Amino acid sequence: PVETPPLAQAERIVLLWVGRLGDVLVSTPFLDGLRRAAPKARIVLLTAEAGEGGARLLDCVDEVAVVRKGRRVLANAALLPVLAKPADLLVEMNSAPSGTSRTLARLAKARVKAGFGDLGEPPGEKEHMLDRYARLAKRLGFTPAQDMRAAVPEAAAAKAGALLASLPKPVALFPGNFKKTENRWPEERFAELADLLVSAGGFSPYWLAGPGEEADVRRTAALAKASLPVLGPYPLEVTAALLDASALYVGNCTGVSHLAAAVGTPSFMVLAGYTAAVWAPR
Repeated sequence: PVETPPLAQAERIVLLWVGRLGDVLVSTPFLDGLRRAAPKARIVLLTAEAGEGGARLLDCVDEVAVVRKGRRVLANAALLPVLAKPADLLVEMNSAPSGTSRTLARLAKARVKAGFGDLGEPPGEKEHMLDRYARLAKRLGFTPAQDMRAAVPEAAAAKAGALLASLPKPVALFPGNFKKTENRWPEERFAELADLLVSAGGFSPYWLAGPGEEADVRRTAALAKASLPVLGPYPLEVTAALLDASALYVGNCTGVSHLAAAVGTPSFMVLAGYTAAVWAPR
């Protein structure tokens, strides 16, 4: 293993994961394993704005610091005290090269700095993210957890319960990721599936909309014969609670899909190629 101080005695650990929602969630087995291995440590996670919502659903970290978009690192004043405070261990968790992450790692004050560069063999092009993190955990001397996980706050669960009160067996349909036309299920297929679920009986499908995608989701919903509720966009913790309370999730490969897997919702996704090999929730 990398020459780190004994994790059981570590007092402060800083993690750099400058990624998005799905990026943060797929690393939760690593984070949960580290939490068990370092029960006394204050674990600080630095992430991008796009990953902040997911990071705040994690009960395995003690503090979340955010790299604000469009600002130079040195001008991001809130990060400087976090980086200047001595840590026993700093882990750069971006498996692909990240200039921002490298800069933060250089600025951070830590007894030991580690990351994927310490692996004998760099991550393979088709190596699943969970396998990458398992190798990194082994290198640092601990065993990761098995599954992704996110905690649903009680207030969010109550909000979701009220929203789904009239839907006895809710099925979340999320046709999001509209910008990636090469990696998404066609909208007319979502509409066809919605009608099939209604005709099958016993299901209560609804459309789920993310931030900035409500118009596109409503356009997709209009393709179906059945008129179904469109829920959202909501704060991420409410979206997590809606997924947690749903009997099934159907969606494209997005951060929301990883969120569904992290709260344990049975899920169906259409995936292929690199996305299926590297990012598909297990």
